[in-house]
Amino acid sequence: MSDESVPKKDMLFELLQGQVVGGALSELANYSDLFRRMSEAVFLLDRHSLRVMECNPAALSLLQKKEEDVLGHEMPELFQEKHFLTHKLKSSFQSSELKYHNSHGDELIFEISATPLKILDYVEVIQFIARDITAMKNAERELREMNEALLKLSTTDEMTGLKNYRYFKEILAAVHHQAQSFNQEYGIIFIDVDHFKKFNDRNGHPAGDEVLRETARILKACARTQDLAARYGGEEFVILCRNSGVLETRLQAEIVRAKIEMTIFPFGEFQPLGKVTASIGVASFPLSGHTGEEVLQHADQALYFSKDGGRNLVTAYDQLTEMQQSKKTA
Repeated sequence: MSDESVPKKDMLFELLQGQVVGGALSELANYSDLFRRMSEAVFLLDRHSLRVMECNPAALSLLQKKEEDVLGHEMPELFQEKHFLTHKLKSSFQSSELKYHNSHGDELIFEISATPLKILDYVEVIQFIARDITAMKNAERELREMNEALLKLSTTDEMTGLKNYRYFKEILAAVHHQAQSFNQEYGIIFIDVDHFKKFNDRNGHPAGDEVLRETARILKACARTQDLAARYGGEEFVILCRNSGVLETRLQAEIVRAKIEMTIFPFGEFQPLGKVTASIGVASFPLSGHTGEEVLQHADQALYFSKDGGRNLVTAYDQLTEMQQSKKTA
């Protein structure tokens, strides 16, 4: 059957009834009945013009259109995706997705497929099937958003908004592996808010919480794009400085210390040093340790040396080892 023989608003099965005889007529009737009872939306298209030659009730329901508004119309125009569908329908395809706006302005998502079909050896058409998967896609999106929210909760400290200890340890392991593999450096800055328990006891937990939140904001501002600032626990924080040697890490730690010291915290004037300050320890790979855990421990040790030295100080682990060597040779 040529394209020219197909009227603009034809119905394929009616046309075929005038061309088939005998058992083929009964077979056509059975096929037509099955076609109309199918739950999936099915369109039969002219192979050349891509006009709709037949569609079942499910197809009309899917598009929310009347039969006269579908038959004889080009399928790409009906689905508001002329260029996309015209290209897709040049060959058969098993599955693709298509957005469709109904008469109410709602955006729906259809799963579509197209395959060549020969009906009773009389005519070749394209069988186009569409299924509304909007609800499924919305459910997938909601589940994805829920999982993302749960992931954020599991990796983020609720009070400060920084990443938590668990997430920090995971990233530290990954950064250490990369540093080992590609001969890179990284540093760890370990921060402890000085006399925080005294601050809490004197001014109350809400004031203490605000100190932690403001400290977190300072760390975020001081961290470079490639760095990771995290709350280690309590009044302790860490910054993982990627691609940073000991000198760069110490400089960054000094900036953090100075920023905290210069920030005016409510009730800070009642602290032992007359303001809120922080003691900081620094360690780096590979100079200060062979594993990520070892570098972290050495940064912690350097931190406690800052506290013992009067607080509001930055101490690097390599300074401790140099001092220990000096004592041995003294």
